[in-house]
Amino acid sequence: MRRIFFVVAAVLAIAAVAVPAALAASPHYVKGPTVSVQGNSLLITWKAAGLGNTTTSADFTLSGTVTTSSQCFTKSGNPVEGVPKQDTIEVNATGTFDVRNGQVTGFFEISPLSTLTCTGKQEARVLSVSYDLFLNGDALPEVHLTG
Repeated sequence: MRRIFFVVAAVLAIAAVAVPAALAASPHYVKGPTVSVQGNSLLITWKAAGLGNTTTSADFTLSGTVTTSSQCFTKSGNPVEGVPKQDTIEVNATGTFDVRNGQVTGFFEISPLSTLTCTGKQEARVLSVSYDLFLNGDALPEVHLTG
C-alpha cells in the first residue's frame, strides 16, 4: 500500500510541475497591434505575451500595401495648385525581436510614405494614408490591419 501511495504521490508531483509549464505558453497580444502615422512614416507597434520562458526571440513579418496622398504646401501653409500625388507602397518586412520573460515588444516603421519632392521652400505633407496589412508572429494569430 505504501508503495502505491509513493508512486501516486510521485506522479502527482511531476504533473504539478509539468502542467503549469505546458500551460504557460499561450501566445496572445497584450497591447495592439496599433498603427499610427508619424510625419512621413507609418508605425506599427505591439506587445505580445505567453511565449514561454525558454524562448529567446520571436520572428515577425508584416506584409501588404500602404497608399498615401500627399501635396506640396507653401511656407505659409497654403496648398500648391495641382493634383495631390498618390503613392502605393508594397510592404514585406521581417524582424527578429528579443523575448524576455515570455513577452516581446516590437515595431515596424514604414518610411517614407510619400516620395513627393517640392520646389523651393515648399514642403511635402501627407494628406491621407490607407493600409491593408497582415502581421504574423511566432505562434501568434495573424492580425489583419486596415485603415
